[in-house]
Amino acid sequence: MCRIFAVRAATPISVRPAFDGLQKLAAEHKDGWGVATFPESGKWIETGTISAESCDRFDALGDLTTQAMLVHIRLASVGTVHERNTHPFSAGPWVFMHNGTLKNFERARTRFEAEIAPAFRAELRGETDSERCFALFRTYLGDRTGTEDVIAALCKVFRTAERICDDDQPGKRSAMNFLVSDGVRVFATRRDRSLFTLSRPDLAAIASAELLPDETWREVPDDTLVTIDEKLNVLTRPIP
Repeated sequence: MCRIFAVRAATPISVRPAFDGLQKLAAEHKDGWGVATFPESGKWIETGTISAESCDRFDALGDLTTQAMLVHIRLASVGTVHERNTHPFSAGPWVFMHNGTLKNFERARTRFEAEIAPAFRAELRGETDSERCFALFRTYLGDRTGTEDVIAALCKVFRTAERICDDDQPGKRSAMNFLVSDGVRVFATRRDRSLFTLSRPDLAAIASAELLPDETWREVPDDTLVTIDEKLNVLTRPIP
């Protein structure tokens, strides 16, 4: 299990309240962290493998002001605690994070990897199910960038993981809170991990917990897709 936070704002905002909340959560989710921001020149990513709770660098990043940021704190389930397994994963304009674990992944790994385009499979660096979900997203998306194309690719990853990794046995299923962004738009799915949205005219956020105090958060239902669009509208729809 992990925790995720994504925010987009009309003007630069302080992320200190969110970081304070994430550092408290990192007492449990202690296996590293990653932060992505999106300056005008593209994207900037920094990661670490120690707990965000006690990491001076993570704390310092909480002093930033930004219009777009993604944060991930990790509790390792698949893959060792190592830089190559930290989130977010990045390629092209995209940044990808995952909160959850694919059920039966080790048993299904070969079948899952067979779905990934060979070029992207060759780029895999770590062991995680999450990195492979991102590679599969890139496989399905290709060079398209349209909003509906991104939604279709992310939902297809969701359903492919369900088909390959989930069996017919009753009980726990794959937990798939996926989040992908190009720094302008944010796309997320929810399944079997907490997820909340915040929507104001000047700010939109998606998070595993209600991190910004004194704000009105809404819980996202299971099996739902959430989108933050270019105008900061927060939109939801069932995953097809």
